[in-house]
Amino acid sequence: MSVPVVDIGDGEEGNSSANGWNLPNALTISRILISPLIVALLLKESRRRNRLAAVALGIAAFTDFLDGYLARKQGKETRLGQFLDPLADKICISSVFVMLARRGRLAGWVPGVIIGREALITLFRVYAGTRGGSVPASMWGKLKTNSQLLALLAVITGEQGQKRETLRQTAVAAAVALTLYSGLDYIMKSRRYLAPAEGG
Repeated sequence: MSVPVVDIGDGEEGNSSANGWNLPNALTISRILISPLIVALLLKESRRRNRLAAVALGIAAFTDFLDGYLARKQGKETRLGQFLDPLADKICISSVFVMLARRGRLAGWVPGVIIGREALITLFRVYAGTRGGSVPASMWGKLKTNSQLLALLAVITGEQGQKRETLRQTAVAAAVALTLYSGLDYIMKSRRYLAPAEGG
C-alpha cells in the first residue's frame, strides 16, 4: 500500500541520496534508541538516577540540534530524515512525560495533552498529504519542543518540596501552552486542506 509523502520535518526538502542513510539520520535514530534508557532510569526514584536521566535527555536534545545542523551544512537533508526527526522527538519526549506522570511528578493530564496534540497534528499532516499538500513546520513547533525539553529537565532534576517548585510549574505550564498554541497555529495556517474537495 502506498503512503502519501508529506513534509513532516522541521527542515527543507532534501537533496541527498535516495536511501537517506547518513550521519544526521544516524544521530536521529540514536535519539530513539536512548529513549528506553531514560525510561529505565526513571522507573525508580533516586537522585542519582534522576541526574543520569537528565544527562541522557540532554544528550538526546543535543542530537536534535546536531542532526539538523549537519544535514543543512552537509546538504544531506532527506525525506527519511524529515520523517525520523519529529518522530524521534515525539518518542523521546512523550515517553518521559508519561514516566514522570506515572511517578506522580506531573499531573496525568499533562502527557495526555502532549501526546494528543502530536497525534492530531500527525493525522492532519497525513490527511493534507492525501490532498496533495505539504505543510511546512513553523518556528512555533521548534519552540514547543524546546519548551517541553526544558520542562522535563526542570521536573527531573528538581526534588519534591524544594522552593523551585514554582519554577517547575511555570515551565510545565509554558510547555503545555506552547504545545496547544503551536498545534492551533499549524491547523489555522493549513485550514485550506479542511475545505471540501472540488467536485467531491
